[in-house]
Amino acid sequence: MKVHFIRSGERRYGMRIERADAPVLVMDPAPGFDPDLPHDMVHFVVEAVLGIGTGVFGQIAAGGDAGSFHVEAGGALSAKERQRAARKQIAKGMKLIKNQGREGELSELAAFLFDIAWWSGQRPDSAAQRAAIGEAERTRASLSADERARIDAARPRVFEDFERLSKAWRALPVGDALTFEWPSTQPMG
Repeated sequence: MKVHFIRSGERRYGMRIERADAPVLVMDPAPGFDPDLPHDMVHFVVEAVLGIGTGVFGQIAAGGDAGSFHVEAGGALSAKERQRAARKQIAKGMKLIKNQGREGELSELAAFLFDIAWWSGQRPDSAAQRAAIGEAERTRASLSADERARIDAARPRVFEDFERLSKAWRALPVGDALTFEWPSTQPMG
């Protein structure tokens, strides 16, 4: 599966996901634009490094839509085929989301924790940052000891990938994309 993170505007990004045996998915605009590291790129790195197979990208690779992507318009499919594919995509996505269990939840929690920890070292202190750090501490306390250990062990690799991707993302011109393969077993960048 190829995942394209597209710089679609000065303060906007989109995504395009190509899968071998399923329709191409798109989302533009995608939520959580950040000039350093967009939200879904955080998920991509965190899920790849932690080996989360039922998070956002694992669910999409399994034929889902993560509840927010849609079948790309145009292409080889007729309008009727696209509608049928979209209905199947939504049904499959809902089933996968329902069955993703704790790993799906861990994807969200870990992405939040890594994002807060990384950018707290990158940006000046503020009331909003202190509030986010407090929320991250409460979230971390809600995890099991094994989950905390798993996240702690992944921290150096996640932060290395964040650094490389952040440099690439900041330098990316509007209209260009960073493209990665899923599942990703190599460092990003």
